[in-house]
Amino acid sequence: MRAALRLVRWWLVVLIAAVACAVIAAAQSRAIALSEVTVIDGTGAPPRVATVILENGRIVGIDELGNGQVPAGATVVDGRGKFLIPGLWDMHVHIGAYAEGVKVLARLAAFGVTGARDMASPVDDILRLRRESADGTLLGPEIVAAGPILQRPLPFATPPIVRTVTDADATQVIDDLQARGVDFIKVGDTLTRDAYFAIAAESRRLGLPFAGHLPVSVTALEAAKAGQRSIEHFGSAGFRNVLIGCSLAEASLLSEARDSLAKALAGGPSPDETLYGAPFLTRLVETYDTHTAAALFDAFKQAGTWQVPTLGALASVWNARRAQLNGADAAAMDNASRKTIEMFADMRRAGVQVLAGSDLPVGSGVPPIHDELVALVGAGMTPLEALQASTRNAAEFLGRRATEGTVEVGKKANLVVLEANPLTDIANTRRISGPSTVTRDFISPKPSEPEATALRRISRF
Repeated sequence: MRAALRLVRWWLVVLIAAVACAVIAAAQSRAIALSEVTVIDGTGAPPRVATVILENGRIVGIDELGNGQVPAGATVVDGRGKFLIPGLWDMHVHIGAYAEGVKVLARLAAFGVTGARDMASPVDDILRLRRESADGTLLGPEIVAAGPILQRPLPFATPPIVRTVTDADATQVIDDLQARGVDFIKVGDTLTRDAYFAIAAESRRLGLPFAGHLPVSVTALEAAKAGQRSIEHFGSAGFRNVLIGCSLAEASLLSEARDSLAKALAGGPSPDETLYGAPFLTRLVETYDTHTAAALFDAFKQAGTWQVPTLGALASVWNARRAQLNGADAAAMDNASRKTIEMFADMRRAGVQVLAGSDLPVGSGVPPIHDELVALVGAGMTPLEALQASTRNAAEFLGRRATEGTVEVGKKANLVVLEANPLTDIANTRRISGPSTVTRDFISPKPSEPEATALRRISRF
């Protein structure tokens, strides 16, 4: 029976709780018809009312005229007044160690997240969670995993999500992680210049993408040319590397940032004393140059270097730091934050691609990717653009546009049903239809567990 259940790759659909028994029956026929639901397909096409037919983990029909043939034995779910969107990806999440990760995965799935790019968790744990979510042992989103974040040796104890890298062993570290089976490499912001370029070269040789922070030892333009696939937090919350890359004073600002890090590594004060000071931040803002920025953004576009702003996480870090600043430093930080949002608008107009990622803990409430979508709209994106940053764009970034990311015939049935229209208010992505009934093509991850028991267990999270 277990082998039979795994004939079809798992899929996630968040459905109306009132039809939970019908969903269980559908697990037997492997066919569901979502009748007269408003489809927001993620391609940019206008919403339209249609009946969407799902079978064997795929979208097999989208019938707008009512002439389609519903498969015999299919469960018909009334979608009138509901809105169907592609399943969401959180493209910057930390799932954590195994025991906590099991709960995180279930919560993500219950709130419509069908994919998660893990940007640093204990490597053994995240690879086990990735495997068990894929094979049906656990219910949860698909995981794309980096393993650890790579940093230079630091003068303090580091958590299990960090792996230290020297100039001498950088290539071997990449070989080891590739052998362990990670999906990509994550670089940190303290790497030396030589280690960074050794990581880039070996990742390129192995065909292994690398992404993450921008080390202060390299420029944003150099990172794009080296093949870094995505830049998180505009480089890092403290160093503000991409904003520095838009400055006429880039060389001197980077030199100052590097010196602040070197002093801290030698036992001196925190880099924050420089990086959050009014002199540094004022010069950073006042030397922003649209022509310099345009050249950098064109390089990002040409190189395929995506941006993952993590606006909610940045606000959390900056607000916490702001509370510790004097008036002049706080005012300068506010100006730098506003300039960062202006830069974000400039890069979008230039065609730089954006992904939605939260980089905040998945606690007991709504997962933070939903707040990140709201923040993206607050920063100037349309609700459709924000939604695409978590659906279509994620699939494109991962090389999966042919199989997922939009609601189209032939694609995976990774879908979410909402109670309200996210294009009128992006906050409606959290209004999952019903109390989070989750199903794959089979409901129970264990052959011995009745489907109804599995549904009750998932609904508890």
